[in-house]
Amino acid sequence: MKPNILFIMTDQQRFDTIDNDLIITPNLNKLIKESVFFENAYCSNPSCIPSRAAIMTGKMPSECGCPTFKTRLPQTEKTFVKMLAENGYFTELVGKLHFAESKIDTGFDKEILVDGHSPGYNPSLMGEYIKYLAQNKVSPNQLYKKTSMSGGEWLADTKFHIDYFLGEKGKQEILKLPKDKPWFLNLSFSGPHHPYDLDGTKYADMYKLEDMVIPKTKYEDLEQKPKHFREMDSYANIYLKDYTLEEYQRSKRSYYANLTLIDEKIGEVVATLKSEGLYDNTMIIFTSDHGDFMGDFGMVEKLQCLTNSLMRVPLFVKPPIKDYCGQKVEDEVLNIDVAATCLDAAGIPIPKDMSDFGYTQYYTGEEIKQRPYIFMEAGNIKGIINNNIKTVSYVDRDYGELYDLSEDPLEINNLWNAEPYAAAKMQGLMLIINEMYKAIPYHDVIWNVGTPLI
Repeated sequence: MKPNILFIMTDQQRFDTIDNDLIITPNLNKLIKESVFFENAYCSNPSCIPSRAAIMTGKMPSECGCPTFKTRLPQTEKTFVKMLAENGYFTELVGKLHFAESKIDTGFDKEILVDGHSPGYNPSLMGEYIKYLAQNKVSPNQLYKKTSMSGGEWLADTKFHIDYFLGEKGKQEILKLPKDKPWFLNLSFSGPHHPYDLDGTKYADMYKLEDMVIPKTKYEDLEQKPKHFREMDSYANIYLKDYTLEEYQRSKRSYYANLTLIDEKIGEVVATLKSEGLYDNTMIIFTSDHGDFMGDFGMVEKLQCLTNSLMRVPLFVKPPIKDYCGQKVEDEVLNIDVAATCLDAAGIPIPKDMSDFGYTQYYTGEEIKQRPYIFMEAGNIKGIINNNIKTVSYVDRDYGELYDLSEDPLEINNLWNAEPYAAAKMQGLMLIINEMYKAIPYHDVIWNVGTPLI
């Protein structure tokens, strides 16, 4: 039978929070040892809605018509989940989708939609979680109080936390999945996205406050970046300079605590797969939609930019192979190829307009088709990583960003106007233009019958 597919997503999880000795994630660490682990994985966009739209369609956000947080995936698009359903898979969602307000047919046969980060979100999008709280006579407004930057202290039993609830639902739904056909289950956690709300819980107590250090990059390093990096006060109060060291440390500890809670539930989900005899024939994909500054450049949360703090994400694939011995891969990959990976594992042809650099090639033994470069975007900001040079173009602006990641992996020194990098910048801009053309409908239609190729 075709393999089952479990696609686990988190929200706003940094790339360096996995396979990290400081962070308590024993179940994820064990899975990594049985997986293809990508050490240089990127997302397409630093915001939830466009990033998830790209993952579900296998296209860049501008290609699938959902380039910003304020846009919605058009009905004319087709998700890879729909393709799986059309080819004999039972498909189910538990958790966050975050393009639920689109009218598109998502392709899920069953949806337990919890499309937010806390009970304060639109109740109509929070579904069974709100019902669960009501059944237990728990007020959504009394679960936590804000005591630090972007988060605070949890006041209730942790079994009422949104990610605890989703993990429990994931376990329950695995037991209900059909036995006579392959299935695809998207278990999509809400965390560790802000509010960082697990301060005061047993998960936070696993960490020492003094271990929550401030990163090497500082707010002052933003002087080399475009001015909007320093103008986020009108959008959100996310600068460390506006808070005490302890408030930052508590927020960071809470962020890690949320990951530990999620890891605990993932461990229980994996145990359920094993107890049901499903583990060996289930491909497990794990990734996040984007990262979080979490102190980098004196900020937390996110903004419209292509900094690695937001664009690098955790990503690994546990193949549907018994006793698979894991491997680490240094190749640069994009998480929009989750779509091609799932279709390829299911034996479904990859559509021509879908990104086709799937991850199955890393465990099947076939010749590796590697991306020539990484393209990413944030609305009217476009970026390329090519030969370890990151070039970021701001549409209709005379400024930009350029970093030599070999010499400056923290992206502190902006070399946009540096003469020695003029040729590299020109090459990066050319690649960006090429990618922008690809987002134009019918860009690949021939000019006329018999015309020579350009």
